Amino acid sequence: MTSPDRIARADRLVPYFEVQLRLAGRMAELTGAPLGEVALGHTNIHRRLGLGVWRDGPPAAGWAPYAEALEAARGLAARVALTREAFVAAPDEVLPHPGQTGFGCFAHDPAGDDGVVRIHFHNFDTDAEGGPLASAKVPRRRAELRALVAGVRARHPQARTIRGGSWLYNLEAYRRLFPPDYVASRIPHPPPIGLRGTATWGQVIDSREAIRPHVRDAVVANLPAMDPQAPWRVFPYRMLSVEAPIESFARFYGA
Repeated sequence: MTSPDRIARADRLVPYFEVQLRLAGRMAELTGAPLGEVALGHTNIHRRLGLGVWRDGPPAAGWAPYAEALEAARGLAARVALTREAFVAAPDEVLPHPGQTGFGCFAHDPAGDDGVVRIHFHNFDTDAEGGPLASAKVPRRRAELRALVAGVRARHPQARTIRGGSWLYNLEAYRRLFPPDYVASRIPHPPPIGLRGTATWGQVIDSREAIRPHVRDAVVANLPAMDPQAPWRVFPYRMLSVEAPIESFARFYGA
């Protein structure tokens, strides 16, 4: 039996599904690609349906029936209703993603051959005190980052650089968690920018998964003139890239 909490969450996410499906529908119109294919490549619905991270190769087996039903649905309202029902029946998304190591709201990939460690952020701490970036929670987030850096240094001695990429680096509430040279390095993420995760899509909802109307409205207003070769430009906040030596993190957190 589906829990009431899952149903309530599905209802809360309906506006989020809607704006993602609007963008996917516009991409399908502009490119002639099947809607299911476009939704796979330009929304994070695959992940929201608990089907895991899709990168290369075929998507998870559960995607095909959803994609077929999506293409058969007539009109946006039917597509949104279908996605809501699919979410209600789906398992929870697994976070951190397989292969990542988590430290509270943060996670990191293993160090690459180039010594780069990529970090990620997840909303695991929204409560009566506010979201994970609330002022009162800054010490908690920095403690998680201190543990992350210590863990990376212990498990990946070849690590040289920590790198991040997200729309969140537009926000002072997020930037204040990090070393100054890391924050100062931020630049627009080089294209192409993927739309299969929350590094860009995350700006559309708040920490309680409620839609941010001004962001949603900006995305929708930009869809008629969207460049199918650069769909990320319809979002008001660009994805930013940042990086700094791991030694900067160690000094900043005392790790």
